[in-house]
Amino acid sequence: MTLDARQYTCPDRFAQEKQRIFQRLPLVLAASCQLPRPGDFSTLEVAGIPVLLVRDKAGAVHALLNSCTHRSAAVASGCGSTARFTCPYHGWTFAQDGALLGVASSADFGAVDRAALAMKRFPVAERAGLIWAILDPDSPHDPGAMLGGIDTLIAGFGLTHWTMIERRVLHGPNWKLAFDAHLEFYHVPVLHRETFGPERSNRAFYFTHGPHQRVIAPQGRPGDVVPDDLYTLGRLPTSGEPIDPLLMGEWILFPGTSINTFYIGGIRCVLLSIVVPGAEVGTSTTTQTFLAETVPDDAASAAMRETSAFLAHVVGDEDLPTSAFQQKVIGTGLVGEVRFGRNEGGLQHFHRWLGRALDSDNAALPALLAAPCPQ
Repeated sequence: MTLDARQYTCPDRFAQEKQRIFQRLPLVLAASCQLPRPGDFSTLEVAGIPVLLVRDKAGAVHALLNSCTHRSAAVASGCGSTARFTCPYHGWTFAQDGALLGVASSADFGAVDRAALAMKRFPVAERAGLIWAILDPDSPHDPGAMLGGIDTLIAGFGLTHWTMIERRVLHGPNWKLAFDAHLEFYHVPVLHRETFGPERSNRAFYFTHGPHQRVIAPQGRPGDVVPDDLYTLGRLPTSGEPIDPLLMGEWILFPGTSINTFYIGGIRCVLLSIVVPGAEVGTSTTTQTFLAETVPDDAASAAMRETSAFLAHVVGDEDLPTSAFQQKVIGTGLVGEVRFGRNEGGLQHFHRWLGRALDSDNAALPALLAAPCPQ
């Protein structure tokens, strides 16, 4: 398969992706366990859009535009816990669901319609222990209804009540170049020969479910007897069959999320990687969140942090610099196309679906995402 190389560098193409992919499709923004208690909040930015995630006192999650409705200052930064948000510029206050609570020196400011000046709310859903949102406050769609059943397939992780070990943000080039490395193992024994070893296989099995997929070298818990068909996405395990084989490998949640499974000290762990565009065509962020199924003891926690740092090195010091150089060369205009081989099936599937989503009108998106298309 060949791809016009300008798809990685063209500002017009990037503008389309920001509007037609990252403001119309449900995006994974965080794991539910990152906001375990009422009042917990976290901030992030997606394609230049500042987002505030917060769990209210009733336990519901809200995704808000992180902007005061007075003069657009950010009402929160970083992460933490709070009963309300106070704008640091003029002191307007907002509830956990974004409602405008108070206008500073209101007698001096004048009358306002508080209902009309609530923070902008994005459609949001919690499914399978992940927080999904559509970053268009006027979207008519429910993000939970657009997942096409992928939430059911990954529900076996049980991520809702996991423990966050570490979170870090890595900066990289165009979001597709940053994400491409998640979609094939062809490069592993070459680019990562010093970290994973040159003996690692460069092949993978690819199983697809609509735009989503799983990239895997089959494995399970030591000693498990694994029915062969559990390595596919064709069915869920029945009573008495292990769930682990379905959860192993790297799950790719379209358009830019990866879930990678590990066992450390007998505890199942995942690295949740969320790749999103920056504000410009040549920028992106990869947010790595390392989660553990149960609270680890000190020794296991230290081992998990070591693994987390190792994976940050693999991506931050090997994958992303390589991708940045690719973008530099493509940006010269001297490269007409890039190509994907038969053992890079994940890339082919991803880029075909990217084209489908870009070409689909807004009303057709839910049906497109719910009905798997042919290869």
